[in-house]
Amino acid sequence: MKKKINQNLLLAKSRTNINGFGLVDSILSISLLAGIITYGVYFSSLRLSTVHSSNLIRSVNKEIERDIERLKLDLWSLFYNKEKGKYEFSDSECSEIAFNIINLPSWNTQKNTIGDFSQSWRPGEERSKVFSGNKILITRELSVSPPVNDQTLNNSIGTINYRVEWGLENKHWLSIDLGAEAHSWCKQMI
Repeated sequence: MKKKINQNLLLAKSRTNINGFGLVDSILSISLLAGIITYGVYFSSLRLSTVHSSNLIRSVNKEIERDIERLKLDLWSLFYNKEKGKYEFSDSECSEIAFNIINLPSWNTQKNTIGDFSQSWRPGEERSKVFSGNKILITRELSVSPPVNDQTLNNSIGTINYRVEWGLENKHWLSIDLGAEAHSWCKQMI
């Protein structure tokens, strides 16, 4: 009987060594698992950061595009008389476009206004979820110039520069030249 008990103990010890994990195996397994989880979290957060930046850029582009379209629509109808079906303007209105642009309904945003020739606004979450928290500041600045580099012509082109600020970034985003349709018929001072 004693012999049988000893044989059973030997058999149990050998099964434990064959089927179980040792301390070295456990440490190695935990280290590999921790490494895989760490790299997985790192690469997924890197991907999410890239997706967020992409969504941010797309949303800012759409917001600026909407602003430009509103300005173009207002400029198109500037000095247009619907009853007569033609453009009516005076010589003083032809001499400087800046005053006409800053008096457009779409120019005055009423949010974070800096001055007549420079305005800023923060798009809200209703435009895009990426704008939540009012982290983005879009600024547009107006400067006027003649159609070509000849200072004898009247200032009929309005250049609008858009800057976008978020976090520590403050980047020039876009510049666009706009002119009122009526200004193409203005007398050019050569």
